[in-house]
Amino acid sequence: MLLKAGVDISRLERNTRRGLEKVTNLFKAYDNEIVITSTYEGNHGAGSLHYANQGFDIRYPLLYKDEIRRELPEKLGKDFDVVEELTHIHIEYDPK
Repeated sequence: MLLKAGVDISRLERNTRRGLEKVTNLFKAYDNEIVITSTYEGNHGAGSLHYANQGFDIRYPLLYKDEIRRELPEKLGKDFDVVEELTHIHIEYDPK
């Protein structure tokens, strides 16, 4: 797991960390290194769960991009939102 300079994962809530572990394992299964680009730091939209330590952003994978994008929601389950942005993938723990 790689962190963009200035990114701190230590504040992530327990369930969010569990999700991060699942994402990391999925990336490893496809021989990719996960890069976390943001947690609570930075500017995010109103109502973003980044500020509640329940969201994180990752870079798109270099290899097997379509496969990973397709499998992310399945691996994380219904309590996580996966949003594809232009430059990254936003993931947040948001139980319904």
